[in-house]
Amino acid sequence: MMRLLRVELTRFRARGAVRWTALGLLVVTMLLVFVAFTQARPMPAEEQAQMRALFEDQVDLWEAEGDEWVADCEERQAEDPASDYGCDQMAAPSWEDWVGQTPTFATTGQEQVSALPFAGVAFALLVGASFVAAEISTGAMGLWLTFEPRRSRVYWSKAAAAAIGALPVVLATFLLGVAGIYAVYAAFGRVGDTDATWTTLAHVAGRTLAAAALVALAGAALGAILRHTAAAIGVVAVWFLVVESLVVPQVQPELQRWLLRDNLGAWIFGGSEYAVPVCSITEQGQVCEYVQREITQTQGGLVLLGAVAALTVLAVVLFRRRDVS
Repeated sequence: MMRLLRVELTRFRARGAVRWTALGLLVVTMLLVFVAFTQARPMPAEEQAQMRALFEDQVDLWEAEGDEWVADCEERQAEDPASDYGCDQMAAPSWEDWVGQTPTFATTGQEQVSALPFAGVAFALLVGASFVAAEISTGAMGLWLTFEPRRSRVYWSKAAAAAIGALPVVLATFLLGVAGIYAVYAAFGRVGDTDATWTTLAHVAGRTLAAAALVALAGAALGAILRHTAAAIGVVAVWFLVVESLVVPQVQPELQRWLLRDNLGAWIFGGSEYAVPVCSITEQGQVCEYVQREITQTQGGLVLLGAVAALTVLAVVLFRRRDVS
């Protein structure tokens, strides 16, 4: 088995599709660094001057008419006690509210960092599916089975090679992305309080690698089941873009608890949330509000593991029984 695994790892690294997909992941990583640059750089002096002038105009307007606005609001509130006009929240403009929070690596930068694990997992899925499906669709798998007829060993060596081979690329691009995003914010003196950030990122990196390995196994299983890379990509795209993003949230929101996307995020980031509408009948008619529900990290890991296991069992059964020549 180890000999087969070494051979498959060599073939995995030699595949052009793997190299091109890795290059695509690198491009995505650099785009995230560029997004961080656009977020981190200070506002040009001319724009700051224009915004300051607009802010001062609003301050002058508030000083001239603010009391009247508050009085009008309180009068409307008195006429309609059942409604909340937010009169107590009316206050003079502040510069901090006007320009927004200063972006830092510890705050805004984590939005770009949080996209890195999903990009790495997508890479693992693509290379896992293409590594198996391409050899079946081209007939190379049938030829390989004449040298190694034990199909279970062949399948597991290929799936393991996809899982192991994807990890260095996923880890390298994650570290490169974090370093690039940090460097951008540091260059503008906007690092922020990172006392707990690095520990969190280390945990995220470890869970991302575990997720990437499992998803690569799922990709290999899809490749064996569907036997064409395009078919595997199409099924994944329809599932995530249509079923998980459109159908389930609209038709049965409570089922979002079991969606792969949300559970993957829960596993990687230590938990996630989804929103469900809770409706009630009032005098004004039906009123709905969205309530946040939590998915724990443990559930996320178990759902991901269960989905991969189910796909893998089906793939092994079909691979052992179907003609692959």
